[in-house]
Amino acid sequence: MKYLRGFLVVLIGWYLLAFLLQGPIIPYPHAVFLHLVSSMQTSKPYLHLLFSLYRIAMGMVLALLFAIPVGMLAGRTQKLDQLISPVLYLLYPLPKIAFLPVFMVLFGIGDLSKIMLIAVIIFFPAAVTIRDGVKEIDVQYLQLAQAYHLTQTQILREILWPFILPRIFSSLRITLGISLSVLFISENYAATYGLGYYIMNNWVMAQYVGMYAGIVLLSLLGLSLYIVLDGLERLAIPEEAR
Repeated sequence: MKYLRGFLVVLIGWYLLAFLLQGPIIPYPHAVFLHLVSSMQTSKPYLHLLFSLYRIAMGMVLALLFAIPVGMLAGRTQKLDQLISPVLYLLYPLPKIAFLPVFMVLFGIGDLSKIMLIAVIIFFPAAVTIRDGVKEIDVQYLQLAQAYHLTQTQILREILWPFILPRIFSSLRITLGISLSVLFISENYAATYGLGYYIMNNWVMAQYVGMYAGIVLLSLLGLSLYIVLDGLERLAIPEEAR
């Protein structure tokens, strides 16, 4: 219901703007939705949506594969933290889109360079958040774990993982919007599929209805990913722990 209210507010504002401007630059929403339906067999916008979804999902997975162990190591070992944290602080503030030419040289102009860019964007805030989460664990829990002779695997599963899991979901929510923005830019280079390419190609051809159709799909992609993250968090974390 909360998403429906937001959708109605945006829809009403869109209709008002289109009515006031009365020009092709801002088409009416129903024209955009009709274009989406009619173009499924011609320009196939769903393919562009699937390519963008693939790139951002793979970027998330790749980022977490590195951010989780790096954050945990930095949080548990002071000497490693003194080595890792300066590197994170040095590279974290840099605008990651600046790495796109580097990644295109290193990994080619295909999907891998775009996935790596998304992964880098998500990696830094996730690693810092996980590190801080591990540091905030009460030392008494770890002392009890040692007293009961828990193995490192048991400490990870019973103490560390439940504590950092909410932080992982929070970092993903924070970086998702930035990731979609950078994905849009990266898909304008050496791509024939992706919502970024679809939007800009329609803009160049002055097909504004198609351009807005791509923007709607990009918005729906972001909304869907947020809903999926919320659902996964509810499954992974008990309500009383959230």
